[in-house]
Amino acid sequence: GVAYGGYNSPKLTYSKPVKMWQGSNKISILSSAMGLPNQGTHYEAWNVGVLGPVTLSGLNQGKRDLSNQKWTYQIGLKGESLGVNSISGSSPVEWGSASGAQPLTWHKAYFAAPAGSAPVALDMGSMGKGQIWVNGNNAGRYWSYRASGSCGACSYAGTFSEAKCQTNCGDISQRWYHVPRSWLKPSGNLLVVLEEFGGDLSGVTLMTRTT
Repeated sequence: GVAYGGYNSPKLTYSKPVKMWQGSNKISILSSAMGLPNQGTHYEAWNVGVLGPVTLSGLNQGKRDLSNQKWTYQIGLKGESLGVNSISGSSPVEWGSASGAQPLTWHKAYFAAPAGSAPVALDMGSMGKGQIWVNGNNAGRYWSYRASGSCGACSYAGTFSEAKCQTNCGDISQRWYHVPRSWLKPSGNLLVVLEEFGGDLSGVTLMTRTT
């Protein structure tokens, strides 16, 4: 499962059934920091990530603190080390059936280049958050963040907050991602997507722009 936190709620609680068995169980936590502090006093000393303690609730003996268990640390994802985003790295990997709703999943597909010379873009509006590669080239990081709140009158007077002067409430922050034609072949182009949240793969489309 997935849990979210932030500056105002840094402590996370994941409350869903977990399959465990008698004896030794392995717990893996993937932490993704959304940016780093860049203001305030001594922000260079602020920490991000799993800072602990990590506790497990719902056991027969009640809550158990796992902070003193043997923890190991690894940077990055397995798919990165295998290079599944590249043409050569994606071939030897065994790929399963597509399931866009699954978080932290690599997806791949092949497509033919659109006819003509018009600019090409990928519509990622149906997906959540992740990165895109076309024929091994990084086409960018996407995050279909939707603004919420009031899009009423705008005034920057007073203390700033992220809720001030919002526009396009309900729309995603960015939908289209440019794919240079110099990256494309007539057919057999490899699209690799690393989806972190889970999304709708059926909504990913390739578009051209005409004036």
